[in-house]
Amino acid sequence: MTPETQRHVWLLTQGAVGLQNQAIGLAEHIGWPYALKKVNLVKPWRWLPGHWVPAAHTRLTEDSDILAPEWPDLVISCGRLGAAAALGVKRASGGRVFSVHIQNPQLPNHLVDLIVPPRHDALSGSNVVPTRGALHHVTPEKMDHALATQLNSHPDLARIKGQRPIIGVLIGGSNATATLTPEKSRQLMSSLVDAAATQEALLWITASRRTGADNIRAMESVLAGTGHWFWDNQGPNPYMAILGSADYLVVTGDSVSMVSEAASTGKPVYTLDFDGYSGRLNQFHEMLRAEGVTRPFTGELADWTYEPVNDTPQVAQIVRTRFDEHLANIVAADGSSVTTS
Repeated sequence: MTPETQRHVWLLTQGAVGLQNQAIGLAEHIGWPYALKKVNLVKPWRWLPGHWVPAAHTRLTEDSDILAPEWPDLVISCGRLGAAAALGVKRASGGRVFSVHIQNPQLPNHLVDLIVPPRHDALSGSNVVPTRGALHHVTPEKMDHALATQLNSHPDLARIKGQRPIIGVLIGGSNATATLTPEKSRQLMSSLVDAAATQEALLWITASRRTGADNIRAMESVLAGTGHWFWDNQGPNPYMAILGSADYLVVTGDSVSMVSEAASTGKPVYTLDFDGYSGRLNQFHEMLRAEGVTRPFTGELADWTYEPVNDTPQVAQIVRTRFDEHLANIVAADGSSVTTS
């Protein structure tokens, strides 16, 4: 194995931004150089449990990145197919690669060295480290830098900052159990405009890729002429700047990642619900509300404090410790091959 100054990490995901950001956040806190690799399995292997796929790291689609020696020291995967590819890499390396999976790998726990699922997944075991929310790459330094860039680019915002409260709004979109429609979009925006008027506040809103063009147009129709700021997926995303500038944060509840990132700031976080959610997602919201982290958005705004939701630094330290133990075991075996079942 390589010395710490030369250790290298692979991040394996299907390429979805939410999955990539979790892996990137953990890698950045670990502090070793990393390469982001997109992976997707071909049919029929993508439909099977990851541990059933022989040499899963070679069963990749043409648009996937190639996974071949020289193997990394550490592989971080996120998403079911990322877990399958990571297991293929670990097996191909003779077990020398240390594997970390974010979320539920959906394969036997003992095949992964360290699993980092959200606590609402209810996984347990000696190699499982549950987290309060999603891992992420939001840091105070990134927020400060993004906000400074936005203030330099938008003099109007610089004048408003400090004079009026800013309500940062993070809009997601439809998922497997919740559907955002233009009518719901108009209702959401109307409730936010009313709340901003009551507080004499500025809305600074960002949409996500999942929001959809029809829903964005519906939101814009409500916001027309109000003076509020709305990012519609054109140009650089002010997401980090919104997290840094907002006095209050309102987040649609469809995304564990967005709620977790907002809750890492320690600012008042309201969840904005446009539909029903799955049992696991409901548990996530219920836990944070019970701990006083978030509140449902009802149109009124208040100030409160809580312990910020940010497990990423602690998980990074655990990874480094477990990796050192893994390396010591390899050294103790005097360079002999280590295998996985």
